[in-house]
Parts: sequence; structure tokens; C-alpha cells
Amino acid sequence: MQGIEAHFHLTWPGFALHVDLHLPAGGVTALFGHSGSGKTTLLRCIAGLERAPGGRLCVNGELWQDEEHWLPTHKRGVGYVFQEPSLFPHLSVLGNLQYGMKRTSDPQRIDLQQLVELLGISHLLVRKPDSLSGGERQRVGIARALAVSPCLLLMDEPLAALDLKRKREILPYLERLHDELEIPVLYVSHSPDEVMRLADHVVVLDDGLVLAEGAPAEIFHHLDLRN
Repeated sequence: MQGIEAHFHLTWPGFALHVDLHLPAGGVTALFGHSGSGKTTLLRCIAGLERAPGGRLCVNGELWQDEEHWLPTHKRGVGYVFQEPSLFPHLSVLGNLQYGMKRTSDPQRIDLQQLVELLGISHLLVRKPDSLSGGERQRVGIARALAVSPCLLLMDEPLAALDLKRKREILPYLERLHDELEIPVLYVSHSPDEVMRLADHVVVLDDGLVLAEGAPAEIFHHLDLRN
């Protein structure tokens, strides 16, 4: 069965996540909601960074977890992009990308040159992370997440730490990834503008529950999400 089947029920003091989702097998699915709605918790469950007892996750027909089965994070085939890219400071940009590529034995691994061109970082390859701007570091962070040839790309508010100028700089690159790569993306955001620009499908979370899901234009038309 193609698509992402995610069922998680996780309870903490003061917060509970209860989701039962069947998400598209391709394109960009945005996890949208206010701070504290459960977006990042859901993403971490999918990555295997948060263990939800009794949860079930199946990605394009491959079982990643259920009550009896647990696939650890490093075997889940995910690329993870955080708000702040965690690059190795002692390695050049090229070294960071090559480190990512060493983590996969996939014979269909992504082409490094294609990755560099997609994200416009060819002129940065010899530089160290501390010499890059915020937008440049994030583009390199995205490239390194893709260098592992993931079957699923998870992006946790990748523009949140950037100012407006840097956001405008990086959005066209995210659109290129959407248009040119076939890797499905789960994209966490609390920005309606980002979701409308990038996403094919949106899941609206509120207080750990799914409030609505569907095409962004339709969802945003029917729900007041401005506040």
C-alpha cells in the first residue's frame, strides 16, 4: 500500500497526541498548527526519535513500527532538517555532504552534483559552516539530509530561524526540490504563506488532535487560521 499510514497515541503530563493519518505517497504534506499543537512531536514519532508505545507506522508498504516491531531511526531511511542545521564545524561543506553520503549503501543514491545544483551551493563547497550565512547553512543542511538518499524527508520549520530576507532567498530552492525530486516531504510550519506556496496536502493540528486535512486552498478557505 502506497502512502504513509501513521497512528500514534502518546500521553505526557499536560499534553496528548492522538493521530490516525493516511498521507499521500508523494509531494509535500505540511503539518500546520500553532506552537504546542503537536507538529514536531508527530514528526519525531515518524523519525523514531520519540517512541509512542502501541503506535503504527507504515511508509509506502514498509512497516516501520507496530506493537511488536520497531525500526530504529538509522534504519528508517529518513532525512531530517531541523530549524538550526547541525553541521560538523570541522568539515567543509563538501565534507559534510560526503559524510551524509557515506551513511547510505543505496545503489540509487542521489547524485551529489544534482544536489549541489538544486540548492545552489557549488560556490560554498570549500567553506566551513561558521563562514556561512543562516540561509546558506540551512541550504547545506537540507543538502546533507538529502545526501543520505532518504525515502522520506522530514523538515521541522526549516525557515523559522531565518529573517524575512533569508526566507525569501531559500523558498525558491524548496520549490525546486518539490518540482525536481520525487522524495515525499513532511514539512512542519505555522506559516500559512509557506504552506500555500509549498504544500500539496496539509494536516492541521490543534492540541495534539487532527483538526482538518486536505488541499491547502480548501482547508484555509474553510477554517479561520489567522490567529
